[in-house]
Amino acid sequence: MSALDLVREIERVERDAWADLYEAAPDHVRRGLRLEQRRIGDSLLLVCGGIDNLQFNRLAGLGVFEPARGEVLDEAIAAFEAAGVQDWAIHFADGAENFELASASRDLSPHPRAWAKFARDTAPGNQIATVLDIREVGADEADRFGETAAAGFSMPQVMGDWLSALPGREKWKCFVAFDGPAPVGAGALFIDGANAWLGMGATLAAHRGRGAQPAILSARIDTSRAAGCHILTTETAVPGAGESGSPYKNIHRAGFLVAYLRPNLRRV
Repeated sequence: MSALDLVREIERVERDAWADLYEAAPDHVRRGLRLEQRRIGDSLLLVCGGIDNLQFNRLAGLGVFEPARGEVLDEAIAAFEAAGVQDWAIHFADGAENFELASASRDLSPHPRAWAKFARDTAPGNQIATVLDIREVGADEADRFGETAAAGFSMPQVMGDWLSALPGREKWKCFVAFDGPAPVGAGALFIDGANAWLGMGATLAAHRGRGAQPAILSARIDTSRAAGCHILTTETAVPGAGESGSPYKNIHRAGFLVAYLRPNLRRV
């Protein structure tokens, strides 16, 4: 597989996971957060008017599957402005075509946060020593996943309602770390054919440092392996000076390597 083909596979599975996440949102969540997702060519536009955060307001895949076009950027920027969000981003992955042409004259500059895109094969995950019980949950325990992930990210309750739509949904596997009967950490896995995307990894503040995320990473790696996947991918922000970078370190220790750094462009 060529370097560009790998980038396309990595970007595609992440893009499709997020498209399905937005599709899964219950009606009251969609209305309350003013969610919108649509394809513009091969790019994916995500808008969340109720949460002004680039994680939920971005244009992904631009220039990866087809040359970037200025009108795609213009449509995305107009959607962000119409939603009233300020913290939005345009992704540009390795090999994106027509980057300079598409971004010219639009006052776009690099966001302080670039994301590291990681990839690995399905070699067995590390055995993680933890007293926590890691297990996959289904639709009957959906709220335990959704509420834990939302609280771990310090997101509002409506985010818990949204993420609770994932357990039991086709292509999704959702894991929770339990301390006795209490859920304390969460992580999701999206499997699409030979590719898998790992996301939504979060731990309640009072329970961090107990091995929840390394253990949930390991469980998702093993599940991907059992499903016959070949490429596993995830991402996190590149830590800045003085930051602990725990997510970055956990991902690296789990056998992932940085495939490329993906800048986020924004309008200052």
